[in-house]
Amino acid sequence: MTTMTLKDALAEVLDPRDRTVVDVGCGDGSLTRHFAGLGARAIGIEISEGQLARARKAEPVAGADYRVGKGEALPLEDASVDAIVYSNSFHHLPLAVMADAMAEAARVLKPGGTLVVVEPIAEGAYFEVILPIEDETEVRAAAYDTLKHPPLPLEAVDETVYGTVVRYRDADHYLTHVTAVDPVRRERLPPVEAEVRRRFTANGRTDAEGMIAFDQPMRRMVFKRLP
Repeated sequence: MTTMTLKDALAEVLDPRDRTVVDVGCGDGSLTRHFAGLGARAIGIEISEGQLARARKAEPVAGADYRVGKGEALPLEDASVDAIVYSNSFHHLPLAVMADAMAEAARVLKPGGTLVVVEPIAEGAYFEVILPIEDETEVRAAAYDTLKHPPLPLEAVDETVYGTVVRYRDADHYLTHVTAVDPVRRERLPPVEAEVRRRFTANGRTDAEGMIAFDQPMRRMVFKRLP
């Protein structure tokens, strides 16, 4: 299996220069700022101002903008953007609106525009660590099933499975990250924290830079908006 970073996986299928690119579920905004740094008009979307707080606190990058919205209700005009990216975020949509989010992507994409969805597969060392907090096996399968049946005018043009490596300084760094992604996890953590830390140690490996590394298989799916 080929190993790539997220940025490499996106660069293979998307050139953001001089294009409007929407990052749905942008989290801390790092990918939004990356696109802006490459010359895009980049829009990061999160479900609340609270979830956008980390992105807004980061060093601003020209061309990056953040807005409150949802995958099934994007704050964008019809046929107004060149590309939409879901990076590790599509499976966080409520099951009931996943199909609506695909239709919404089709609505806001320009004809010929690109939708890229990168999702973690429910297996591997990294997946093993989070299981006591949240088992996403079923929801990731449901997300994949939705993605396999895109609504017109979206057409699937690529599906690639690759490996990536996720790195953390230590277990505290990991726990801070996974609870920031989904605040509900903070409430679930206390009774299982010891087991999560045990799994972190058992499944990770120390890389050349002293970081704790985990292998994670990923799936990239690419869709084009038909004329």
